[in-house]
Amino acid sequence: MRFQRPSKSDFAAIVVYWLFAIPVVMSAYVYESGWARAWVGMGYTLVLDTAAVLCLVFLILPNALSGKHWRGAVVALLVFLLASSVLYREGYGVIFGKPTTWTLIGLVAGILRHAVSYGLLGIFLTVKRYFEMQKRLVLIQKAQAESELRNLRAQLDPHFLFNNLNVLRGLIQQDPAAANEYLDRFASLYRFLIRHKDEDFVSLAEELQLVDEYLYLLRHRFGCAYEFRRELPVNIDMSRLLVVPGTLQLLLENAIKHNAGNEENPLIVLINISETVLTVWHARRPKLTAVESLGTGLANLRERYRLLFSRDIEVVDTAESFSVSVPLLRQAQRWSAA
Repeated sequence: MRFQRPSKSDFAAIVVYWLFAIPVVMSAYVYESGWARAWVGMGYTLVLDTAAVLCLVFLILPNALSGKHWRGAVVALLVFLLASSVLYREGYGVIFGKPTTWTLIGLVAGILRHAVSYGLLGIFLTVKRYFEMQKRLVLIQKAQAESELRNLRAQLDPHFLFNNLNVLRGLIQQDPAAANEYLDRFASLYRFLIRHKDEDFVSLAEELQLVDEYLYLLRHRFGCAYEFRRELPVNIDMSRLLVVPGTLQLLLENAIKHNAGNEENPLIVLINISETVLTVWHARRPKLTAVESLGTGLANLRERYRLLFSRDIEVVDTAESFSVSVPLLRQAQRWSAA
């Protein structure tokens, strides 16, 4: 069973709840037992109710709804209800000087009575998280729609097609065998883009296969003007690491679009992969003629990682170099990220 970490807004909601609840609860405690015991009882209630709600909302409920751990969640719920009843009855008995007697009916009544105590806070947090999830779902759907449009435009980008068809035409005249290989790689790249255009994630292994096809096209177009190097981790299953589709293609495309390279002094583009981060780095070598760019590709990539991974990409832009680092997500973490 997994515990979903509460966000800062969840803790803020808890604080707001208690700002309104404490005066109401305190007034009842003061009326029954006086100020001294009321303060102790209030502190005990605050700690116990908050802990109970955190356990219910962020551990038991998510695992019960996931379907994978529902049996464990049911057992945890029963143990939780029993334990909370004992803690409430014994704790209040000591604090307010009221000895407790244990019967089956009394135990059930205690479970129901104390469930009301933390029920309001639990409902408040659950409703809050529901509306947050709905808002995030709308934002993800919007980002996906915008991303799909951009991907479709990229697939039909006339400049991209024109440049590669020019290379293909030259190869057909000079080397038909190489032209056939070039056409196969070109088709493979487009098949990948079409196959994954509706997906949020692809494995890093698939993404690297796409890059192999893309780099093959770039080498035929630019020769040795750009040198692509990889630093890959040892003994890591790339098929278990996830990225947003087309991440590497976009980052490499940006590097070539904005930076000049030549065969005497090629621009080195480094692809570095660790267990948690994928980084594309290159020296800054601006082209003599500035390339007009609105930065929509990188901005879209940043937004998709923020929504899908709940993490930000890191851009380091200096006078000497430029790098973009994106988080890698393990498949086991995929559902918990949402």
